[in-house]
Amino acid sequence: MPTPIEIRIGGKTYKGSYSTEGHLLTTRYRMQAMTDSVRSKAPAIAARGMLARLVRLEHDLPAEAG
Repeated sequence: MPTPIEIRIGGKTYKGSYSTEGHLLTTRYRMQAMTDSVRSKAPAIAARGMLARLVRLEHDLPAEAG
């Protein structure tokens, strides 16, 4: 079951979700998804970073925005 997460970038809040399966972490935002291997016992931290990348890709935001 996906876990909801949210981040703030440029004063706006963006909501997504993440789930883990074994050593894989998948983060979803709208119709996009990003999967990576879980390298820590705190997947929520990695999922927030992945969500930030997905938001920046979709909204064409610079990496330093936030």
